[in-house]
Amino acid sequence: MVSRSISVLSALGLAGVASAKSVFGEACSQDNTHLDSATFNLVTDCDPTFYCASNGTCANKGCRKDIYPFGYSAYSFDQLPPLCPTGQFCPDEGDQCLPQVAIGEPCQKDRDNECAPPENYKDLAGFLNTNGTICLNYVCHLANVTLGQTCIVDNTAYTAYLTDGDAYAFIVSRDNCANGLYCDGTALQCMRTKKVGEACSGNKECATYNCGNDAKCGKAADDPIHPPAWKYVLVALGIIGFVGGIFTALWFFHRRNRKENQIRLEQYYNEQIAYRQSIMSMSHAKNSLLSLPPNTSPEVARSSLFRDDSGWTSATNDALLPPNVRRDSTSGWSDSDRQAAGPGNLRHTDSEVLLMHETGHGGGQRESRYADAPESSSRYRG
Repeated sequence: MVSRSISVLSALGLAGVASAKSVFGEACSQDNTHLDSATFNLVTDCDPTFYCASNGTCANKGCRKDIYPFGYSAYSFDQLPPLCPTGQFCPDEGDQCLPQVAIGEPCQKDRDNECAPPENYKDLAGFLNTNGTICLNYVCHLANVTLGQTCIVDNTAYTAYLTDGDAYAFIVSRDNCANGLYCDGTALQCMRTKKVGEACSGNKECATYNCGNDAKCGKAADDPIHPPAWKYVLVALGIIGFVGGIFTALWFFHRRNRKENQIRLEQYYNEQIAYRQSIMSMSHAKNSLLSLPPNTSPEVARSSLFRDDSGWTSATNDALLPPNVRRDSTSGWSDSDRQAAGPGNLRHTDSEVLLMHETGHGGGQRESRYADAPESSSRYRG
């Protein structure tokens, strides 16, 4: 059992070594160079970045036929082999650039660019050939055969795979008919290509090069899609509705934010006003005490601060009105007012002013005479 396992492992190892590709300087054989039966790519004993030289060793490639060749993923673009100039081509081996061959000369499989173009190549060029030339059955031809003339067909069966892994043959048929024609495989004559909707048996029979599963010519693979007008209208309405919905949502959102900001501002200003009123009340209380005449009893001072009844008048008390009752700032209180009103009667008007001592002649004070002080004053002057 152990010996059998060793034999299996040895066989797998040998298979891995056999499948490994040679690198630069290692041995190879040009007899093993061939086209893969499934993809028709060139297969050699060397790694894809090398070719098998005539001396039997792998060498660096001297040219490339593709802009991004296979096998050079680890190389930068400036490290790739050069492309060939106009009038030359790079063969499948990639050893060196060679001059293009004349019509009727041999060429490699499906390498139309190996054939030298004619002078009128612009009239013959199409998407099924290269500059009016085509390589059919390994020989260069011109794609210029007209309607009803004998043509050449080159059918190649490629191996394709379904999504479940099953393989099937995919046949590509090429010919040397001029543009707008195809070579009938039975009559071997050039016929006009068919329009969309007509019956077909292969892609080459259709002008769009697309024969559908229903055996009718369909649209080309690169044919642009033209949706009907109502779809444009529907899309436009959807865009307008979407943009309008965004603007409407933003409007409601900003309106709510404005209301919230307005409430916050109102609350802030109300608080500021309340603070200001509190400060004014405290200042008013201080000014009320300082506005009383000298030697005012505590009862009178307390009454001037806390009493606010109609019983406190000059008719019932020979003193000041409570300072917290507003009065006209132009009012005054003096001996002249007392004399004019008569004994026991004080003429006055409502005012919120600071009453100050009136200084008499000679620097003395007249205790029975007072006058309004400026409204900006808040201190008692004795």
